[in-house]
Amino acid sequence: MKVILFCQNAYAFGIMDPIQEVLKSESHEYLWYIPEKLFGGFPFKTEKFTTSILDLQLFKADAIFVPGNEVPYYLRGLKVQIFHGLAGEKKGHFHIRNYFDLYLTQGPYFTKKFNELKAKYKNFEVHETGWPKLDVYGKSRNVYQKDKEHILKGFDTDKIILFAPTFSPRLTAAPFLLHEIEDLAQSTGYVIFVKFHDLMDPKWITAYKNLSLRIPNIIFQEEKNIIKFLLQADILISDTSSVIYEFLLLDKPVISFRNIADNIQWDDSREYTELTKKVLDNIHNDPFKSQRDVVNQEYHPYRDGNSAQRMVDVVEAYIEKNGVPETRDLSLARKLKINNLFGKPVAQPWDGNKRNKLTALLITYNEINNIEAVLENISFADEIIVVDSNSTDGTIDIIKKYPHVKLILRPFKNYTDQKSFAMDQATNDWILFMDADERLTDPLKNEILKTVNSNKEEPVAFMFLRTFMFKDKVLRFSGWQSDKNYRLFRKSKVKFDKERIVHETLLIDGKSSVLKNRLIHYSYSSYEDYKGKMVKYGQMKAIEEYEKNKKPYFYHFIFRPLYKFLNHYVLRLGFLDGRKGITICYLNALGVYSRYKELKRLRSLDKK
Repeated sequence: MKVILFCQNAYAFGIMDPIQEVLKSESHEYLWYIPEKLFGGFPFKTEKFTTSILDLQLFKADAIFVPGNEVPYYLRGLKVQIFHGLAGEKKGHFHIRNYFDLYLTQGPYFTKKFNELKAKYKNFEVHETGWPKLDVYGKSRNVYQKDKEHILKGFDTDKIILFAPTFSPRLTAAPFLLHEIEDLAQSTGYVIFVKFHDLMDPKWITAYKNLSLRIPNIIFQEEKNIIKFLLQADILISDTSSVIYEFLLLDKPVISFRNIADNIQWDDSREYTELTKKVLDNIHNDPFKSQRDVVNQEYHPYRDGNSAQRMVDVVEAYIEKNGVPETRDLSLARKLKINNLFGKPVAQPWDGNKRNKLTALLITYNEINNIEAVLENISFADEIIVVDSNSTDGTIDIIKKYPHVKLILRPFKNYTDQKSFAMDQATNDWILFMDADERLTDPLKNEILKTVNSNKEEPVAFMFLRTFMFKDKVLRFSGWQSDKNYRLFRKSKVKFDKERIVHETLLIDGKSSVLKNRLIHYSYSSYEDYKGKMVKYGQMKAIEEYEKNKKPYFYHFIFRPLYKFLNHYVLRLGFLDGRKGITICYLNALGVYSRYKELKRLRSLDKK
């Protein structure tokens, strides 16, 4: 069985990990999907994963496990909702969006409600399996006990309290309990873990981090999987977070503030006061213990740690009986929403028939902010080679974590020299030559795969049109609207012009063309960074002109930069880009000025 583990938020990692272990033990093929925003914190980078929806199209899954609310309707595979929490009272928990073929529920409370919805909609199935995130309760409940004992000993206390509120601005208790948490820590000496959702308002993240710096027994936890802290804590403080139910299932007391549930079976307060008194009462008297038993039976009665196994078994049985759905039929409005979230399906995807191999090349220097993302972006290539100019910012250490990437350290002379060297190292004829700040879109990636694996002898080189990104905004004009460069070509048919050392030129033996889809170019990350690039390019261009015995004159310093600015800002419509256009056009003009300033300096050395 081929399975996609479809994640949209970091909380999904802990939910999906037990399913991953079952799939691995039974030799199923699986692929993680994560959006680019989660790439840095993804904990399973040694597993097969992607940030590309096209990869999911090409994978042709049998099943897709989703602990979120949406999944692309156009992906092949049984679409399985496995939920991201246990808070049935939250808005939308029982809302049917028609994205899923199968709902795997956590316990009788949820099963009953979804069976009622099944009778109404008649287009999905429901099976009760338990929730995989809680499998650890049955298999490894004491796995963090020694760590807990070490923490308690270090603070000379006997209790750990977990504060884990929701991020929702309407429901969160975080703004109202800051001083109560401080008083609790100081008056009891208990260790207090503060664990926030990834989407919590940064204002309150900062406030509680600062509090933890002032009070040693308040510890702000940033580890993604909250299960560790649920197992270690003796009592939970929250509001309307679904983590309440995960904690109740450990048969430990909960205190909440202004919870919106209809049937509250724990200590809830409508006022944000007397927290210390409530904590001491629940620790010593546990007045809601009998109510917790009801929650356990209705929400998650499974104690065997086998919910993930049941999920995989149910999915296999469903597919054996009903086959694999190719797509999910949706209304136009739902399709438009999915297309907006994940992009339209790539039309006519590559057929998977590999006729030729592809080498992806990078030359790098201090690309710590780009290197992981670009390596993931080009991971479909058969060979990846990075020629690095002895980076000092950690780029090299990151590259070394990728065993399939060949790293070569070589001093930088100029762009043409470094790129020519890199191309000589490639073992395949087809070359994809990228800059670290460039990204392939799914349509462009598909176009590359189809081009490389076609039987056509020509064209032998292809330009890519580039979309210039000013930070995270598209720069639509300012001279960049027609920007394109050679990025895909056959090694046997091209070479770099050695007379050009910056903005290198490719000499081509054969026909060339331009691919239809655009490359994303994250060129402008900050003013100083882009200014440094323009000055560097200008200085290297000066070396080219110096070797051609060109001389700078007065008009080079005034009129050439002025022409550059006016050409890009007026003639090439930079004014339509607003302040971004002024900034880019000015810095491009500065690059021209820097060229002639450096040329003047080089020629002055001849006179000495």
